[in-house]
Amino acid sequence: MEYTSQNKKDLQSMLESCGVKSVEELFNVIPQELRAKQLDISGGKTEQELLTLFKNLSEKNKTLVSFRGAGIYDHHIPSLVGEVTSRSEFWTAYTPYQAEASQGTLQAIFEYQSFICALTGLDVSNASLYDGATAVAEAALLALRVSGKKKILISNALNPQYIQTVKTYLENSAANIILIDTSASGAVESSAIDAAIDENTAAVIIQSPNYLGVVENMSALSALAKNKNALFIAVVNPLSLAVFQSPSEYGADIAVGEGQPLGIPQSAGGATFGFMSVRKGLEWKMPGRIVGQTVDKNGKRGFVLTLQSREQHIRREKATSNICTNASLNALAACVYMSGWGNENFKKLAETNISKARYAFNKIKNLDGFKAKFAGAVFFNEFVIETVKDVKKINKILLKNKILGPLDLAQYNKNFAGNLLFCVTEQRTKAEIDNLVEILAKA
Repeated sequence: MEYTSQNKKDLQSMLESCGVKSVEELFNVIPQELRAKQLDISGGKTEQELLTLFKNLSEKNKTLVSFRGAGIYDHHIPSLVGEVTSRSEFWTAYTPYQAEASQGTLQAIFEYQSFICALTGLDVSNASLYDGATAVAEAALLALRVSGKKKILISNALNPQYIQTVKTYLENSAANIILIDTSASGAVESSAIDAAIDENTAAVIIQSPNYLGVVENMSALSALAKNKNALFIAVVNPLSLAVFQSPSEYGADIAVGEGQPLGIPQSAGGATFGFMSVRKGLEWKMPGRIVGQTVDKNGKRGFVLTLQSREQHIRREKATSNICTNASLNALAACVYMSGWGNENFKKLAETNISKARYAFNKIKNLDGFKAKFAGAVFFNEFVIETVKDVKKINKILLKNKILGPLDLAQYNKNFAGNLLFCVTEQRTKAEIDNLVEILAKA
């Protein structure tokens, strides 16, 4: 099939087949008020004209030094990632339905799944999900399916966008979502979970490091879930797992999260990918595709889509989930990113995030008008600073100095008025941090 636009003869032939005389007549069934008005689109351009146009547009961009995270992070992406993912063999977001004919694609997904299992310590990973928010929502649905129970406990320090997504997914179900407040330490206390959990609890969902940057006591919270036969769902930053306990070590049943820190550009919030891994025994209720390794009749290694009878393209409305695709290209990017760093350097990368964030934290908390919100908390690359100064004014001043400042937490919770969520990754230099501190001191 030739991918060329139709000429006048083609157009006339199609109109005759439809039994109409013009394109306008073809669309007469659509009321005028519902039609799009005339679009202001210029004629075609030459390649040189396009290059000039995009060059002029790119010069309008403002390059900022970012001290903001809150779910999407400014990490260095090695050029290797783009080199591999831009190859024509991979340049698609889809797992093919004639999957076994695409061994390279399946092997890439299998390698990705292996990395996720290595990071989380759990037994089975799927081929990826859309993003962190939908991964958490799918985990909640999984828990409801497996347990037959209706109550789900969610930490109030879970990313608020994730909370909203879970509520949207479960809106028309019988599920009962209970939000558990954090204590003055910025973490969820065991006593708060203990007071809310009961035999009807399907799952406990805890993020660590949480939205406030605080690392939770996951072992204690997981044990409480186990005591009531509830699933423990850990929402994690994948990079942090290079230095902190893996979900399997503290007894998580399901680990999910946002994959963007693993070699995906910020891109105004997307597209990214979500990851999910589960302990053995939950794979049949897991959403999305799973690639397995096998051998053919000649004993040669091969890759196949496994446990497909769970999926929408076979079970339709009885499928474990409405997701019947995945984010293969971004999952591949994560696979290349992790393999490129290697075990030791991946750990050093995580340690660099901690050390630079700690340096910035110690500098900022000692400024006049600023103090640490959770002074004794363990954190990864994000922390909360409380200030008596005008938060909006601070961020305006920083923006004038080409700095994307911290997140104003009051926009999500009025109780956090005057609290700023800073993020410091390996991208930030000492000079950039010192410049930030100097500007804050004068703000």
